[in-house]
Amino acid sequence: MGKHVRNTSAVPCLLAGIAALGLLSCHSSSTGAASTMAERPCGLTVWYHPSSAENVVSVTGSWDNWATPGTAMPAGRSDGWRVTQLDLPPGEYDYAILDDGITLANPNVATLAMRDGKEVTWVQVPDCSVPELQVAAAVGGAPSANDGKGTASIDVAFLASSTGEPLDPTSFLATERGGSALAATDVVTSPSAGTVTLRPTGLLPGKHTFTLTAKDTAGHVADPAVATVWIEPRPFELEDTVIYQIVVDRFRDAAGFLQTPSIPSARAGGTIAGVQAAIESGYFTDLGFNTLWISPLYKGPPGTFPGADGRPYSDYHGYWPAEERALEPLQADDDSLSSMIAAAHARGIRVLFDVVPNHVHTDNPYWTTYKDDGWFNHIDGKCICGTASCPWTTDIIDCWFTPYLADLAWQTPAVADQLSSDVRWWLDTYDGDGIRIDAVPMMWRLATRRIVNAIRSKYDHPGHRDFLLGENFVGEGDFQLLQYELGPQGLDSEFHFPLLWALQSQVAGGAGWMSDIDAVIHDGETAWAGSGSVMSLIIGNQDVPRFSSVSAGDAYGDTWTPAPQSHDPLVYAKQQMALSILFALPGAPTVYYGDEVGLAGGGDPDSRRVMPSDANLAPLQLATREVVRRLGAARTCSGALRRGTYRTLHAGHEALAFAREAPGVETVVVVAARNVTPSFSLPVPGIADGDYVDLMTGQHASLRAGLTNLSVAPFSVALFVPSGSVCAKLVTP
Repeated sequence: MGKHVRNTSAVPCLLAGIAALGLLSCHSSSTGAASTMAERPCGLTVWYHPSSAENVVSVTGSWDNWATPGTAMPAGRSDGWRVTQLDLPPGEYDYAILDDGITLANPNVATLAMRDGKEVTWVQVPDCSVPELQVAAAVGGAPSANDGKGTASIDVAFLASSTGEPLDPTSFLATERGGSALAATDVVTSPSAGTVTLRPTGLLPGKHTFTLTAKDTAGHVADPAVATVWIEPRPFELEDTVIYQIVVDRFRDAAGFLQTPSIPSARAGGTIAGVQAAIESGYFTDLGFNTLWISPLYKGPPGTFPGADGRPYSDYHGYWPAEERALEPLQADDDSLSSMIAAAHARGIRVLFDVVPNHVHTDNPYWTTYKDDGWFNHIDGKCICGTASCPWTTDIIDCWFTPYLADLAWQTPAVADQLSSDVRWWLDTYDGDGIRIDAVPMMWRLATRRIVNAIRSKYDHPGHRDFLLGENFVGEGDFQLLQYELGPQGLDSEFHFPLLWALQSQVAGGAGWMSDIDAVIHDGETAWAGSGSVMSLIIGNQDVPRFSSVSAGDAYGDTWTPAPQSHDPLVYAKQQMALSILFALPGAPTVYYGDEVGLAGGGDPDSRRVMPSDANLAPLQLATREVVRRLGAARTCSGALRRGTYRTLHAGHEALAFAREAPGVETVVVVAARNVTPSFSLPVPGIADGDYVDLMTGQHASLRAGLTNLSVAPFSVALFVPSGSVCAKLVTP
C-alpha cells in the first residue's frame, strides 16, 4: 500500500463529516472513554466515488513526485466510496485521482491547482500537533425594545492535538474586534467535552466579530477561530441581499456632491468619507439597500496612461493595483475606511470589497520583483487582449488588458498563495463582509476556488457566511459559463448578464416578447440549479452604457461626449419597470449608483459620471428614486420577494405575470406590463381569489384564479399582495 497509507477499515466517520478539504474531523479522543472531546486529525484523507465498482482507482500527488500508478484506492465499501488515508506532514500538496487511467481533480474538494494545463486538487494538511478551535454555531439576537441592545449565542468546539491534552479553561479568550474581551461570566468551558459556550450580552445593533484563542493543558497554542454575529431585527440570509454599487471617486466627498472633472477620465475627488456621510444620512437604508459594493481601494499609479482609444486615463476607478495591501490616499486612509465600515455595520449594512486578482499595474512591486520568476504571463507585454495575435477566444486566460496591466499567472503556486492571501487581507484588516472579484473568466478557475477557500476557512461558520460575488461578463445565452464558477465549492453569486441583455432588449428597446424575459429566468434557474447561488440582478454597471440612455436611444456615441439626460417620461417609465423587475425576482437586486435616478451615460467613461445632487435632479428622476424606495420597502417587508420561488402565471407578448411563493408567508403576484391597454385581462392560475393591493400604487384589484381584469399602466410593474397582509400596510393606512 505504500509508506504514506494508513488502514481505513475502522474509519468511523460518516460522509457528512468530511471537511471541505477532504480531511476527517470526527476522530474520537485518545484521552479516555470518559471524554467526548474530539481530536484533530492528522494527514490527509481522500474520498472518491467512481462511476462503477469495477473501476481501477488510485491517487497520486506531489508528495511522491506524481508517481504512477500512485496509491491504490481499492473497492470494498458497501456505499461505493473509495477512501485512503495518507500520513503526510503539514504543508501544501497537489494531487489527482486516476480513474481507469483518466486523471481528474477530486470533485469532492473545492480547491484547485494546475498541472500540465489541467486542473488537479490542492490541499493544505494542517499541523495536528497543535489543537484547533472551530465555531460550531453562532446566532445573534434582535435588539431589545427596552435598551436597543441584544444578546448572542456562540458554540465553540475544541479539537485536541494528536497527543490528546484537553483545553486549559483559564486560557480561553474571546476578544471582540477593537480589543474588548468577553467577561468570564459570558464564557462556559467544558474541557472533557471539548466545548466552549459564549453568551455575550449588551451588544449594540450591528456586526460583532470575535477572535477566539486558547491553549491545551500542555501549553500548545490552538489555531484560533473567528466568530461573527449580527444584532439585527431578523436573521439575515444571502437571499436578503440588496446591493448598491458605488464608484467611490464619482459618488461624493465629505463635503457633499462633486463637480464634473475636466475630462471624463480624470479624478472627480470622491472619498470613503463621502460614502460614510451618505450612510449616516440614511440614504441607503431609506431605499432598502443593506449591502454596499465599493469600487477597488488599492493604491494606484499616479498620472495618466493611454487607453485603447489613445486618450489619457487615470486610475480613478481603482482597477489598476500598484500595491495589493495599501489604500489609495486620494480616496481613503485606515481611519476613514474603518470608520465608514463601522458606520455601515451599526446600521445593518454589509460592505463588499472589489478585488482585482487578475492583474497588476507595472508600477506594482510584484511586477518589478517577480516578473522573471514565473509570476506573469507573456512578460514581453505583447499579448494584448482582443488583438489579432491574442484574441479573446484563445487567450482570455493569459492576455494583458493593456501594455501596463501585467497578467498574473495563477498557475504558479507562489502567485496563488500570495494573491489569495492578499484578497483576504481586505477582510482581515477592515472587517468587510464579502468581495466582488473582478475579471473572473480571465483567470483559471483555481483562482476563485483558492480565494473562496481562503475566506471561507477563516470567516464562514454555521450562522454566518460572507458574500462572494464574481464578475463574469457573458453574452445573452451563456448560462453555462456562469454556472462553471458557482456552487458550494465556488462563488455565491455572479452578475446575471443574460437578464441584463433581455431587459435592455424587451424593456429599454421594446423588442421581442415579454415571455423572452421569462425564458431567460427559467433558463438561468435550470443552469445553476442545485448550486445554492444567489445571482446578482443588474440593469447596468460601470462597464456598459446606462439603461436610461439605452432606452432613449442615444447610448452608443463617442464615450467622451456626454449622452444627454432625457426628459422623456417613457424613458423613466422603462427605467422604473426594469428596476421593479429586479426587485421582484429571486436573487440579489444590484443597483449601480445613479440608476435609482435614471442617470444618463454612454459607454465607459461616460457611464461613470459624477452622482448629481438632489438640486440638479428633474422631477422624473426624483419620481424614479421614489419607486426604488417603494421597491426596497416591499422587498424588506415581504419574505416571498426575498426568499420565495418563481412561478410563471402568464408569459405573453406584452405582459409577464409571476408569483413569488414561500411557505408561511403571503404570496406576491407580480405583473410586468409593457404596451398594454388601460384595462386588460390575464390568467393567474393557482392564486387564491380575493382582494389584493399593489405595493407600488396602492391600487386594489380583485384577483381570480381564472381570467383577471387588471388596470396597469404601460411600462410598469405591479406587486399585488392580499389587502389584509402586513405588507399591505405599506400603502394603506
